[in-house]
Amino acid sequence: MTFALSNRAKADIENIARYTLENFGLSQTEDYLEGLYRSFELLSDNPRLGREWNAGRRRYIYRMHHVYYRLSDERVFITHIRHSSQNPI
Repeated sequence: MTFALSNRAKADIENIARYTLENFGLSQTEDYLEGLYRSFELLSDNPRLGREWNAGRRRYIYRMHHVYYRLSDERVFITHIRHSSQNPI
């Protein structure tokens, strides 16, 4: 199975990268984003790893962020990513 990112998820990743770079530096930003993308691959290999959340969506927690996604026959579709202190939308 593969994964795909919604436009909202892509924007969320850009915001995470910007915030992390400004507050923690380049090395930490690269480390965090690499781990985030590894979690997407993990979900591709184990799509039911995240817990059921709402209306057919699932949630997986990566460090301080919640990754929200849906399953289809051929992919994990990541809809958005939120910091644990934010509302899930």
